[in-house]
Amino acid sequence: MAQNYSFIPKEFTEIKDKDFYKIASSDSLKLVKVYLENGTEFNSKIKDSVQSNKLPVFYSKKFFVNESKKQFYIVYKELSEIERKQQAIEQKVEITNNRKKYKLQEGTVLKELNFKDSNGNFTLDSLKGKVIVLNFWFIGCKPCVEEIPDLNRIQEKFKDKDVVFLAVTFDSKKKLEEFVKKKPFNFTLVPDSMKIIRQFYVNSYPTTIIIDKDRKIHLIDDLLVFDLMNKIEKMIKQYL
Repeated sequence: MAQNYSFIPKEFTEIKDKDFYKIASSDSLKLVKVYLENGTEFNSKIKDSVQSNKLPVFYSKKFFVNESKKQFYIVYKELSEIERKQQAIEQKVEITNNRKKYKLQEGTVLKELNFKDSNGNFTLDSLKGKVIVLNFWFIGCKPCVEEIPDLNRIQEKFKDKDVVFLAVTFDSKKKLEEFVKKKPFNFTLVPDSMKIIRQFYVNSYPTTIIIDKDRKIHLIDDLLVFDLMNKIEKMIKQYL
């Protein structure tokens, strides 16, 4: 799709969310800048103002990509009340339909989970008796990176409990090792994990899923939840 924002170079093309995540999962894209639709750069001051007014759900993201340069921009578009409600409905329907298709719904018993981190291979049986927190993210996802300090705080709070924190990404092990030198992430890092991402039908980032001790899946994807971290904490306590 053509784009009409003067603050974004013309060689960058707008693409749909699904197409962006497909490209991002198979290629190494670098975020250039994040803007509001009026051309204001989305900096920490604006972020704090938006969060204090509980406005994140009032925005949708537009992605502008130049595949040859392997770069992308994000533009936050403010939504009207009607647009917000419609977006929430559409995303809920899409997520629900796809999870029904892949038999991945709230309360479904997880049959299999295999992954490899820097310390070796893990299976669902090896995590028996643990609450599993899965955070799906990637390095080029700014909202993912911004929530890392809060996730670290939760991990620190439950580090002596029967909880396993997994940060699942399609990024390579080498990229993660370089990233955490500058931005510590205290979850167990699970690189090169498109298999798990597809298994849980993750099509937006960041996404958090909790597996309780009975291996039941609990989805945290309510678009209208402002205090997401508090909800994650409460669910961990509930299933311990």
